[in-house]
Amino acid sequence: CGFLLLAGLMTAFCCGVAPAQSSDATDARVEQLYGAAKAAQSQGDRTGAIGKYEELIRIAPSVAPAYNNLGMLYLDERDFPKAAEVLRKGLSLDPKMVSASALLGIALSEMGRYQESRDALQTALKANPQDQNAQLYLARDLVQLNDMNAAAAVLGPLAQQEPKNQEVWYLLGEAYMQLSEQALTRMSAIDPDSVLAHEVSGEMMEDMKNYQGALVEYKKAEAAAPNQAGTHYHLGNLYWKLSQWD
Repeated sequence: CGFLLLAGLMTAFCCGVAPAQSSDATDARVEQLYGAAKAAQSQGDRTGAIGKYEELIRIAPSVAPAYNNLGMLYLDERDFPKAAEVLRKGLSLDPKMVSASALLGIALSEMGRYQESRDALQTALKANPQDQNAQLYLARDLVQLNDMNAAAAVLGPLAQQEPKNQEVWYLLGEAYMQLSEQALTRMSAIDPDSVLAHEVSGEMMEDMKNYQGALVEYKKAEAAAPNQAGTHYHLGNLYWKLSQWD
């Protein structure tokens, strides 16, 4: 279902990219088509704008910004395969077209091609590290690729920049939960009968209100390390919750 970013995409990449001046005979026609495309966009006529850009590309296939703008329109129409195809062509003409790299990454992410999307977005963010749309899509890709450390590294600063963005916090929470599970799995693999393994297991059960299960784990922790500070506290605190005062 995506992450509801595309609704604001046209604002984020507001006016697109204007075509560069050329010295050939098609220059006037290119400028005319570009103006007509922008006019159609401003009137909400994306179909008309797409047609103008397609015609512009037919008569001037080396005008790289036209591919960027056309790809942006396809993306707004949620035609992700066409968007990716057009944006790749534009980048083949001008690999330094940062907005096209970001748009390509978003299109690929929406298509579920997360590794390719990650590469495109990382390229875009090297040139424009403040692009928050690209950051959020990159974080989404990293979560899908199970690279939670990298995802958390992207989402932490983004959460500070957008403290009211629920989606950022959701992804950050998911990344931290996955990292926590991975850490606990590795800890248990080292020694499943260690005091730490039993304490953590008891804490998890206690959080889920499974007090009897937690009681068993805390007793095992106390037996494993009777002289270690903390083991008796866990057990005593749980007896308190169970009103077993004696």
